[in-house]
Amino acid sequence: MKSVAKRARVLLSWAVLTVFVTWLLGYPSQLAAQGSQGEDAVYNSSNGIVGSSSFIDASMFAVKNGTICSVIYSILQSPGYSARVIDARGIPGSTPPTSMTCASGATPWSTNNNVNVLNVPSTILLPATSGATPTPIIISTPWIIPSNTHLIGEGDGLGSSAATTIQVSGSFNRAPGYIMQFGSSAGASGISVERLTIDGLGNSVNGIVNPNAGPNSYVDHVTLYQIRGTGLLVENNADGSGPYSNITFEIGNG
Repeated sequence: MKSVAKRARVLLSWAVLTVFVTWLLGYPSQLAAQGSQGEDAVYNSSNGIVGSSSFIDASMFAVKNGTICSVIYSILQSPGYSARVIDARGIPGSTPPTSMTCASGATPWSTNNNVNVLNVPSTILLPATSGATPTPIIISTPWIIPSNTHLIGEGDGLGSSAATTIQVSGSFNRAPGYIMQFGSSAGASGISVERLTIDGLGNSVNGIVNPNAGPNSYVDHVTLYQIRGTGLLVENNADGSGPYSNITFEIGNG
């Protein structure tokens, strides 16, 4: 009797194991079929698994010889892209490895020295770049940030393990006279840079300039470091009609 019961338990265990393995093998393909590249998997109202287009894991777009700028650009220019959060915090450890040094002429919104800027809204979460082996985001081309774009780092404390630094390269294009510009034309709005350090490497350029952006644009907890020009410059409108009076810039203490 004991032998029969033991044999029944063994058969039941094998049956459960077979069902589990079958489910395990089929589940990843189900996930892959339901969402687009880099999207989080969520349950819909029918308890089905679908991709959430509101949040994109940028590390899933890592390619050989890619950079953090090219990865973000590839997401923003994807067909059917709509406003969403692009999480680039996993870029440094992505496979294949993605460089933190952007190519000459490239930004997250352009590949040709800002001749054509992708004007699509997004919130971009930048990775921590400090710690024992600092790996700042190095740029050689000024960044023109389009409307309704929010750049958010991990912190503005120099040398802190939880901090993000954007640093100009030795060959940085100083001709435009700035490192970052809010908006590519008059009437821009909803632009912010938060929780990071901008390192000018001793160049005679301005840090952040704003000739274009108005409502809901701000700077918050940004360290402006080694910038020999003006750290934060709010200029006249691009059409020369006068300065904006409804824009808020706040420099935090870290």
